[in-house]
Amino acid sequence: MSEQAEKQPPDFVQLWRDWVTQSERQFSAFFNDSMSSETFARTMGGQVEMYAMFQRMLADGMERYLSMMNMPSRTDIVGLGETLRSLEARLARIEETLQIAAEAVDRDGRRAAPPTKPARTRRPAGAAAAEETPEETPEEGAIPKELRR
Repeated sequence: MSEQAEKQPPDFVQLWRDWVTQSERQFSAFFNDSMSSETFARTMGGQVEMYAMFQRMLADGMERYLSMMNMPSRTDIVGLGETLRSLEARLARIEETLQIAAEAVDRDGRRAAPPTKPARTRRPAGAAAAEETPEETPEEGAIPKELRR
Protein backbone atom coordinates (compact mmCIF):
# COMPACT_ATOMS: atom_id res chain seq x y z
CA MET A 1 0.00 0.00 0.00
CA SER A 2 2.76 2.39 0.68
CA GLU A 3 3.94 1.86 -2.88
CA GLN A 4 0.55 2.98 -4.24
CA ALA A 5 0.59 6.08 -2.07
CA GLU A 6 3.99 7.04 -3.45
CA LYS A 7 2.93 6.42 -7.06
CA GLN A 8 -0.02 8.80 -7.14
CA PRO A 9 -0.47 10.44 -10.53
CA PRO A 10 1.04 13.92 -10.74
CA ASP A 11 -1.32 16.85 -10.38
CA PHE A 12 -1.45 18.20 -13.93
CA VAL A 13 -3.27 21.37 -12.95
CA GLN A 14 -0.57 22.25 -10.43
CA LEU A 15 2.13 21.49 -13.00
CA TRP A 16 0.40 23.73 -15.51
CA ARG A 17 0.09 26.56 -12.92
CA ASP A 18 3.80 26.30 -12.12
CA TRP A 19 4.68 26.41 -15.81
CA VAL A 20 2.46 29.49 -16.41
CA THR A 21 3.97 31.30 -13.43
CA GLN A 22 7.53 30.59 -14.56
CA SER A 23 6.77 31.57 -18.15
CA GLU A 24 5.17 34.79 -16.97
CA ARG A 25 8.24 35.69 -14.90
CA GLN A 26 10.56 34.94 -17.83
CA PHE A 27 8.48 37.03 -20.27
CA SER A 28 8.28 39.87 -17.77
CA ALA A 29 12.04 39.88 -17.23
CA PHE A 30 12.71 39.76 -20.99
CA PHE A 31 10.33 42.63 -21.81
CA ASN A 32 11.55 44.76 -18.90
CA ASP A 33 15.12 44.39 -20.15
CA SER A 34 14.22 45.09 -23.77
CA MET A 35 11.93 48.06 -23.02
CA SER A 36 14.47 49.78 -20.82
CA SER A 37 17.02 49.93 -23.65
CA GLU A 38 17.72 53.02 -25.74
CA THR A 39 17.08 51.21 -29.03
CA PHE A 40 13.56 50.27 -27.97
CA ALA A 41 12.81 53.90 -27.05
CA ARG A 42 14.11 55.12 -30.43
CA THR A 43 12.13 52.47 -32.28
CA MET A 44 8.89 53.31 -30.47
CA GLY A 45 9.48 57.04 -30.96
CA GLY A 46 9.97 56.47 -34.70
CA GLN A 47 6.79 54.44 -34.93
CA VAL A 48 4.78 57.10 -33.09
CA GLU A 49 6.15 59.76 -35.46
CA MET A 50 5.29 57.63 -38.51
CA TYR A 51 1.77 57.07 -37.18
CA ALA A 52 1.28 60.81 -36.60
CA MET A 53 2.56 61.58 -40.11
CA PHE A 54 0.21 58.95 -41.55
CA GLN A 55 -2.72 60.50 -39.71
CA ARG A 56 -1.85 64.00 -40.99
CA MET A 57 -1.57 62.70 -44.57
CA LEU A 58 -4.89 60.89 -44.23
CA ALA A 59 -6.61 64.00 -42.84
CA ASP A 60 -5.19 66.21 -45.61
CA GLY A 61 -6.22 63.72 -48.28
CA MET A 62 -9.72 63.44 -46.83
CA GLU A 63 -10.06 67.24 -46.71
CA ARG A 64 -9.00 67.52 -50.38
CA TYR A 65 -11.41 64.75 -51.35
CA LEU A 66 -14.30 66.39 -49.49
CA SER A 67 -13.56 69.78 -51.07
CA MET A 68 -13.54 68.12 -54.50
CA MET A 69 -16.94 66.59 -53.73
CA ASN A 70 -18.14 70.02 -52.50
CA MET A 71 -18.78 68.69 -49.00
CA PRO A 72 -17.78 70.31 -45.71
CA SER A 73 -14.76 68.93 -43.89
CA ARG A 74 -14.38 68.51 -40.15
CA THR A 75 -12.64 71.87 -39.85
CA ASP A 76 -15.52 73.53 -41.72
CA ILE A 77 -18.09 71.97 -39.37
CA VAL A 78 -16.05 72.94 -36.30
CA GLY A 79 -15.77 76.52 -37.58
CA LEU A 80 -19.50 76.62 -38.23
CA GLY A 81 -20.16 75.38 -34.70
CA GLU A 82 -17.93 78.06 -33.21
CA THR A 83 -19.67 80.76 -35.25
CA LEU A 84 -23.07 79.49 -34.16
CA ARG A 85 -21.96 79.41 -30.53
CA SER A 86 -20.75 83.03 -30.71
CA LEU A 87 -24.02 84.12 -32.37
CA GLU A 88 -26.02 82.43 -29.63
CA ALA A 89 -23.94 84.18 -26.97
CA ARG A 90 -24.46 87.56 -28.64
CA LEU A 91 -28.20 86.90 -28.92
CA ALA A 92 -28.36 85.98 -25.24
CA ARG A 93 -26.63 89.26 -24.33
CA ILE A 94 -29.09 91.22 -26.49
CA GLU A 95 -32.05 89.44 -24.89
CA GLU A 96 -30.67 90.18 -21.43
CA THR A 97 -30.20 93.85 -22.30
CA LEU A 98 -33.76 94.09 -23.64
CA GLN A 99 -35.11 92.38 -20.53
CA ILE A 100 -33.30 94.87 -18.29
CA ALA A 101 -34.62 97.78 -20.37
CA ALA A 102 -38.19 96.43 -20.23
CA GLU A 103 -38.00 96.04 -16.45
CA ALA A 104 -36.71 99.59 -16.12
CA VAL A 105 -39.60 100.93 -18.22
CA ASP A 106 -42.12 98.94 -16.18
CA ARG A 107 -40.68 100.30 -12.93
CA ASP A 108 -40.84 103.89 -14.10
CA GLY A 109 -44.37 103.49 -15.41
CA ARG A 110 -43.50 105.15 -18.68
CA ARG A 111 -44.80 102.38 -20.85
CA ALA A 112 -46.55 103.80 -23.89
CA ALA A 113 -50.11 102.65 -24.42
CA PRO A 114 -50.72 101.03 -27.79
CA PRO A 115 -52.29 103.47 -30.25
CA THR A 116 -56.02 103.03 -30.63
CA LYS A 117 -57.66 103.06 -34.03
CA PRO A 118 -60.38 105.63 -34.62
CA ALA A 119 -63.93 104.39 -35.05
CA ARG A 120 -64.87 103.88 -38.68
CA THR A 121 -67.73 106.17 -39.63
CA ARG A 122 -67.60 106.07 -43.40
CA ARG A 123 -68.44 103.08 -45.51
CA PRO A 124 -66.43 102.11 -48.58
CA ALA A 125 -67.83 103.40 -51.89
CA GLY A 126 -68.64 99.90 -53.16
CA ALA A 127 -70.75 99.02 -50.09
CA ALA A 128 -72.81 102.21 -50.32
CA ALA A 129 -73.56 101.63 -54.03
CA ALA A 130 -74.61 98.03 -53.35
CA GLU A 131 -77.22 99.15 -50.84
CA GLU A 132 -78.80 101.60 -53.27
CA THR A 133 -79.29 99.03 -56.05
CA PRO A 134 -82.29 96.74 -55.86
CA GLU A 135 -81.35 93.48 -54.19
CA GLU A 136 -83.44 91.06 -56.19
CA THR A 137 -82.96 90.70 -59.87
CA PRO A 138 -84.87 88.09 -61.82
CA GLU A 139 -81.86 85.73 -61.69
CA GLU A 140 -81.29 86.12 -57.95
CA GLY A 141 -84.93 85.51 -57.05
CA ALA A 142 -84.48 81.77 -57.06
CA ILE A 143 -81.57 81.88 -54.55
CA PRO A 144 -82.56 82.36 -50.89
CA LYS A 145 -81.13 85.48 -49.23
CA GLU A 146 -79.03 83.48 -46.72
CA LEU A 147 -77.10 81.69 -49.46
CA ARG A 148 -76.33 84.79 -51.50
CA ARG A 149 -73.00 86.49 -51.22
